[in-house]
Amino acid sequence: MVAAFVSACSPDIPKEEAPTVNDENCKLENITKIGDKATREEFAAACLRRGPGFKPSQDKAW
Repeated sequence: MVAAFVSACSPDIPKEEAPTVNDENCKLENITKIGDKATREEFAAACLRRGPGFKPSQDKAW
């Protein structure tokens, strides 16, 4: 059981490569096919940020 916890956090596990960000790959059914959760989340974020309509919010000085 300890081996399962240690191996789950191992940095040696290769990360799945994300597909190219384009109209076809950014469809929901194609995003859900990406098996690695971290890669899927990074790819979905990149899909949301593409195009001329994306404007990052300004930093707030609290």
